[in-house]
Amino acid sequence: MTIANFKEFIGSLVVEELHPELQKIVTSKPMAWSSKQAQLAKKIKQITKRGEKTGIEGKMPKGSARAYLKHEDPHHAIVDGKPGTFQTGTKVAIHSALDPHHKHENYDGMKLGALQNHAEGGDHWVNQNYRILTQHPDRPHEFKSNPESGIFPPLIDHDHENHEWSHVGHARDLRPGEFQKLTKTESHPKGINHKDFYDALNRRHDQNMGKYHAPRPDDEQGLKREKHLDHIDEHPLVQKFHDYHGNTGNPPSDLGKRNMGVFEHPDGSHHIVARDHGFNTEVAHAYQQAQMARAQKHRGW
Repeated sequence: MTIANFKEFIGSLVVEELHPELQKIVTSKPMAWSSKQAQLAKKIKQITKRGEKTGIEGKMPKGSARAYLKHEDPHHAIVDGKPGTFQTGTKVAIHSALDPHHKHENYDGMKLGALQNHAEGGDHWVNQNYRILTQHPDRPHEFKSNPESGIFPPLIDHDHENHEWSHVGHARDLRPGEFQKLTKTESHPKGINHKDFYDALNRRHDQNMGKYHAPRPDDEQGLKREKHLDHIDEHPLVQKFHDYHGNTGNPPSDLGKRNMGVFEHPDGSHHIVARDHGFNTEVAHAYQQAQMARAQKHRGW
């Protein structure tokens, strides 16, 4: 298939992956009296009972304020000038248990899930510099690989008005031992593990924020750990994350193993990415304020 024919094929696709009835719920504005997650679950059952395809593969994982719908069919795109496909999914803002205590009027009316979607998809500079595939500004089905600084899945589309949803490249779960396997380099021939990666990022963030406490001169274990983390700092993947967090000031504290994943590139290569990176400084503050408000209410203050 030529590039011209492929572009014509892409243009002929109807809303590709999700059933239209699910798409309607995903893109709707939130309603105070109804949980979007409950609406989706109910509609999925109805569509399945009718014998129709939902467009969703597997279950619908749920976080603190967002649900994730993995699309069954692959996304067609032009990557590095060649036709290709990759798996995608949609992140949907849902009702959070903390939303009743969250002062959304202080955040342009956005609830916590929408705030996280906004943090992930609403920053053009981040999208153009830190996505593993960066999107052409005028041709949304064309992408360019970004192995030098890409640490997030590609962004296909985003609700720029209400931030209710984001259509992103799918990053599957890490398999046992895979983090170390995919981080093998000449400088780190055995790879690095996730704990060292996480500790190095948080140590650097604490240093930048003036919260770092160096080990005492008589703390042999602490000094040994410091030297080891100095070596971890030199790993290319850690360097890319240091660059992002240093430029944005956003905390890496939410990059636990569950929030990391593997993006499978159309060329067959596998890349470790942060698949849940919406916990920026603003979102962290919003969660903290909501948790404090809930605690005060429970104490009867």
